[in-house]
Amino acid sequence: MTLIIDICKDWTTANSKVQPILDSRASDSAKGPTLLRIGMPDDDNGQDALSSLVTLRPDGLVLSGCGGVADIQKLDVMLRVAEAESGLEAGSVAVLAEAGEVPEFFLSSHSLRGISARLKGLIFDSAALARATASQTNTAAGRLAAPALFARAATVLKARQADLPCYELLTQEPLSLEELRAKQDISLADGFSGVIARSATQSAMLAAG
Repeated sequence: MTLIIDICKDWTTANSKVQPILDSRASDSAKGPTLLRIGMPDDDNGQDALSSLVTLRPDGLVLSGCGGVADIQKLDVMLRVAEAESGLEAGSVAVLAEAGEVPEFFLSSHSLRGISARLKGLIFDSAALARATASQTNTAAGRLAAPALFARAATVLKARQADLPCYELLTQEPLSLEELRAKQDISLADGFSGVIARSATQSAMLAAG
């Protein structure tokens, strides 16, 4: 099972938080890749922090709040610098772009095809989209709200256009196993490649299911 470690809010203690987890997972071949969820580094300090993270050799990074092509290309360049400083092969750190927080991602007509060899997939965050648009994920009638419907479709279409897998990030609400399976079935029916757990409980339920 893939593990995503959220370090968006605290880069300063990321190394001490992440290293033990990476070490423990490295010794278990049955466990899946470990990804670090980050925000866009935007200055010299951000480049230094990114270079420090790369020395931990994670399997990849999840770029939260991705606004589109420009953000992915900028992170690609910064990662090339970080990899060179760490003696890693160029392109060795994969990236998944997380869409939802920045509506421009869904409105852009630019294709993601070929913009970065390290871009390995998209992740749709419905909760972030709801906050960004002051809408609801679901309406009172129980159906998906209009922004969510549009963004889900746009994510799937952008992924297919670029020949990339796309995943739906589950919400933090408590879910029974039946509800979790239902959400997974809906995601697959809508064209997503699967769902990603938001919590350790959801991850364990997905693994068991």
